[in-house]
Amino acid sequence: MLRDLVMGNQKMVVAILLILALPIVDLVLLFRVGKYIGFWRTLGLVFGTALLGVALLALQGFGVYRKALNELGAGRIPKNQVIDGLLIVIGAVLILLPGPMADVAGFVLLFPLTRWPVRGAVLRWIEQYIYINI
Repeated sequence: MLRDLVMGNQKMVVAILLILALPIVDLVLLFRVGKYIGFWRTLGLVFGTALLGVALLALQGFGVYRKALNELGAGRIPKNQVIDGLLIVIGAVLILLPGPMADVAGFVLLFPLTRWPVRGAVLRWIEQYIYINI
């Protein structure tokens, strides 16, 4: 029975394994960085990236909110801004987690230049599964 469940949901199993493995790899990397540069510098790096992430969340989040209001005022659905807002929140959460891989992924989602390809992929994925008739 378990084999049938796993074989039928291979993508889900891979996603769960990645979700479980990435934090472990991130912590191992963090400990290695700590061994190389020292505990206090590593702690400063963790808190520094967290503070930078919060500042970027405020700046980027406010900008996306303003653009969404402009789209709504023009009578258009702010789909790009909604996806951007979601990606910004996910990016901020990733930056608040300790670890270099989470920080890199978080910064990718917080900067508009690196966020737009991710937004395009998310929109394509949503359009595959959701049809909206307006």
